[in-house]
Amino acid sequence: MPDESTAQSGGVTELTDTIYQNIARNISEGSCVLFLGPAAITARQADGTYRPLTELCANELAKGLNLSKEEEDSLTQVASTLRIRQRSDTMIISSVQDFYSKAEHNAELHPMLEQLADLPFRIIINTTPDDFFARFYATAVRDYRFDFFNFRKPVSDLLFTFNDDDAPLIYNLFGYYKKSESLVLTYNDQLAYVNKITGVQHERLPDSLLAAFSVPRFYLFLGFDFEDWSLRVLLDALFKNARNSIQPFAYPLKGKRETGPYAKVFFQGEFKMEFPKSDMETFISTLLEHYKKLEGGASSDSTAPQAQVLILHNDAKDDDGCTALLKHLQPLKVRALTVKDAVGQGDLQQWLTTAVEQSQVVIPLVSADFFDDKNPALTLLDDLVKKNNPRNRFLVMPVLWKNCAIDASPLGALRTTRPLNRMAISGSGQEDKFFAEIADTLKKYIENLS
Repeated sequence: MPDESTAQSGGVTELTDTIYQNIARNISEGSCVLFLGPAAITARQADGTYRPLTELCANELAKGLNLSKEEEDSLTQVASTLRIRQRSDTMIISSVQDFYSKAEHNAELHPMLEQLADLPFRIIINTTPDDFFARFYATAVRDYRFDFFNFRKPVSDLLFTFNDDDAPLIYNLFGYYKKSESLVLTYNDQLAYVNKITGVQHERLPDSLLAAFSVPRFYLFLGFDFEDWSLRVLLDALFKNARNSIQPFAYPLKGKRETGPYAKVFFQGEFKMEFPKSDMETFISTLLEHYKKLEGGASSDSTAPQAQVLILHNDAKDDDGCTALLKHLQPLKVRALTVKDAVGQGDLQQWLTTAVEQSQVVIPLVSADFFDDKNPALTLLDDLVKKNNPRNRFLVMPVLWKNCAIDASPLGALRTTRPLNRMAISGSGQEDKFFAEIADTLKKYIENLS
């Protein structure tokens, strides 16, 4: 399942520094579109290797079917075989949803994906049914839009715009696993999908999205199988009026077969696609080096913190919530402290008092356990509420981690509590979303500190 990436030129076998610099510059300017194919979203295995999630899903569904190795690695082949053997579409879809629901929590994705998510792409087209790439944006506290095409229930054009001040768009071409009717799984689904995207105007892919592909850009295709016939139809639909605007390069995922000569001739002839002798990991690592040089080699880690944030929590009972919050605060220019930083620093109560005086933001991570009589932070609550004055560089932002009677405490008087609806974060199923919103709020607050 070769892996692809795009740029320009004819007969290229090796990428020069100039081409890498051009791609990096286009990414920096927001003039580059990233396409993520099935082999781009990979997860770590027990032996340390990485395999595409679509293959792992296919393997899970193929148990007991006695298929060949090549067949059981193809999700479309496995799903279609199950359909022939009288497995209902509903059951097949449910099995895929179960796999991706578990992967959402258990899969260790390739670090390369997180590095790609840090680059300022304006449009990211995902051809797998997950939203895992979007989650990197959420955890990095970056604004983005997520949407998907539902070939069974196409909606009217959502009028996407791609101005400099618009959030990046992450768009799933073949549906989203949490919306069962949108998934393209079997060959039958593929045919129905092709009929929709090549058919009447009001059921095609959004015209405003297609219009973005008529502009001269670099298009990076990562993780595609160019032997798949449906890719030819898809690219024809996307670039019907833009053959001369695209600049493509193709890269195989390390260890996967290379694109065959017939497919190469087709994509070179129709889309000027090039197939350099380099794998995807090498391409991306080299691209990142050039991008860092373009940005002057500066790293956010080298800049001084703009604020100190003190998190108060019950470290015996609520450390999971604190860890999750710290992960979302990591991209911010802050120095984050918790009670664990008091170890070896002498009297805990005195350390807390000093830490409060030196901080610009204090976050009580609230649960029933937070109000345990042994929590040394309880003696600070009245003073914290009185001292809260965000406009004067001191913000107290209680975060409701687990449901409790926060209104009965001194913190109940504060209007700075998050989430705004005072819905407990833990167990909500929206933990990442809530913590990302909190981090985004803090980011804006800290940036506006005088």
